[in-house]
Order: sequence, then C-alpha cells, then structure tokens
Amino acid sequence: MGKPRLIILIRHAQSEGNKNREIHQTVPDHRVKLTSEGWKQAEAAGLKLRSLLRPDDTLHFFTSPYRRTRETTEGILNALTSSNPAPSPFPRHTIKVYEEPRLREQDFGNFQPGSQEMARMWAERAEYGHFFYRIPNGESAADAYDRVSGFNDTLWRSFGEDDFASVCVLVTHGLMTRVFLMKWYHFSVEYFEDLRNVDHCEFVVMKRSQENQKYILQNELRTWSQMKKERSEPKEPESPIPVRKKWAGFQDGYETEIRRRQARRQNTADMFADDLNIVQQDEQVDARDQNRKPRRTMTTSYV
Repeated sequence: MGKPRLIILIRHAQSEGNKNREIHQTVPDHRVKLTSEGWKQAEAAGLKLRSLLRPDDTLHFFTSPYRRTRETTEGILNALTSSNPAPSPFPRHTIKVYEEPRLREQDFGNFQPGSQEMARMWAERAEYGHFFYRIPNGESAADAYDRVSGFNDTLWRSFGEDDFASVCVLVTHGLMTRVFLMKWYHFSVEYFEDLRNVDHCEFVVMKRSQENQKYILQNELRTWSQMKKERSEPKEPESPIPVRKKWAGFQDGYETEIRRRQARRQNTADMFADDLNIVQQDEQVDARDQNRKPRRTMTTSYV
C-alpha cells in the first residue's frame, strides 16, 4: 500500500486524572483509567472514525501504553467493528494494533506532590516556558520531542512497506499530539507554546495530497493568542429593538388588534363585544388626550 492516505491523531478520552488531579498523588500516571464518560467518548470516536473511512480502507493503530490510551483504543475499536447498527466492513482481526512507548505522556516525575506544590510548579513552568521547562524527576516537552522524533522516523520508514495500512491512527496524549505536529511540520518553539491543547477524543487529521504526496493538516489549530485577541476585541453593540408606538391604547395598532381579536372569535356575539370594547377604549384615549370626560352614549327609545 505504501504511504497511508490519512494519518489521524486522537487524544485519549476523559480519564479520572482529568476529573481529579489529586489522584496522581496516589496512582501512577500510567495506571489512570477512563471515567464512564470517557468510555462514551471513546465509543463515539469509533463511530466518527467509521464514518470517515472507505469500505476498502485498512487500519494500523499505534497507541501509548498508558491505561487511558489503551482503553480509549479499545472503545474506538468496539464501535468501529460493531455490527450495530449495520455490519462493519472492518473486522477486528484485520486491524493491527501496536503499543508504542514513545507515544506515552510527558513524564511528570512519578507520584505528583500536593496541589499547592503543583500549582507553584505550573506557575514556574508558565514563566520559564512550557517547551524547555523540565518537571523535577520528569521530562520537559523538549525531551518528549526527542523520542517523538525517533518514532516519526520509524513511522516514515514503515510507509515503505507494501502491506502498510491506508489509514494510520495514533492514540496518544494532548501534549504528545502537539509535539508530533511540531516535529512533522517544523513548528517553532514559540508557535508550539502558543498552541492550546486538543480536546478529549478530538481528531487531528493529516491528509496526503495527490499532487505532491505531502500531508496537509485538515484542522485549524487553536492558539492562546487568538483566544486573547477575540476576548479583547470590543463586541459590536446589539442594535436596539424599535418600540412600536401605541395607537388607541394597543401596542401594535388598531387594525392589528382587530385582526387578532377576529381570529379568536367564536360567534356573532363575541364579534360585537370585541368591537364595542375597542370603541370604548378609543373614546377613553381621546378623552384622556383632550383632558375631558368621556362622552355619554345617548339611547333613544321608540314607542
């Protein structure tokens, strides 16, 4: 097959560590599992992937060995190969799945310290720079870049194999997705630090061009500078809604009120009752405007 037509990076689904950061104080990072919501996200990602594929596509998965990424891969495969709602053109035994340690999360240094120390560390990292700041007893993003560079080279050589799949899926982590793209597209350090994280189970799609065989990024990556710019731009004031003038005491005018009441009429008596009420209200408005009492209605009797 040669070079795949698509390379798709998927960040793992929601994990227990995403809901409660303090879990990292007692549970090793590589053992953190998905939440129930995370499993739903993974299965939804499988259905989305299924909708993007052609019936004749073949697949190779490369996943980080962390539990949350392996469970995300399992959830994706469950939905991708399911016979519900229709038989899948992608039988499980035809899909190759490889665990790739070089796609693992940035190492944050074994068990993490308390929340106060972590807050101090994140503030220090923000001031120092996310790419070069090395977590105590852990890694910097630059360290992660080095191992992703090795993986990219291995992946590129694999494209030369005749049986390589038409679609390559990488299930990894948020920072590793950005590092992978940085290496592949030669992003600067400044641009890397400006990039915001991708969402859980968000697809980052690279599509091979038929013209030059290069991979074109299909996503518009989100940046902090763009978000800051959008927040700082003054919003255009909403155009005020014009207030309609009242006529004869009715918000929308005399004729509109007549039509509205006619639509509610049930019989002839109601019709005359509506007209009489409108005339009486009209007279009251005229009297109020002219600062005089309402005219009395004279009744003449015939014997």
